[in-house]
Amino acid sequence: MAKNWPITGEVLGDAIGLSVEQIAAEKDDLAFFAATVCSLIDRATGRNIEPNRHQLPLAGLPPEFVMSAREWGKLMWNQTKGGTNARGQAAEPTAPAGVGMPAKVAVWLAPFPPRIFYGGGV
Repeated sequence: MAKNWPITGEVLGDAIGLSVEQIAAEKDDLAFFAATVCSLIDRATGRNIEPNRHQLPLAGLPPEFVMSAREWGKLMWNQTKGGTNARGQAAEPTAPAGVGMPAKVAVWLAPFPPRIFYGGGV
């Protein structure tokens, strides 16, 4: 396991912009969302088969993995929970809805593909 992976619920809560109190209140759900998005990223990059794939010596995973998990997790949270921002206001009604990997996350993770012979993919 990389030292910066998987992200924690606290990391996701911070990315969403929740207060310390909100993070504590949503602890279990945040941990679940963080684990889910990290699992999806692991499958997309082949880390579900090769757990050390893309790992940097002494540094964990590249920052693109953490940024991708934060962004994808934030989108999932807002779509599923009707998320709030740091001021407790409702998420933008124009937030994109859909399933699958967001385009910017796909671009960030493109340099980290699974090995072809494993089949990989989400």
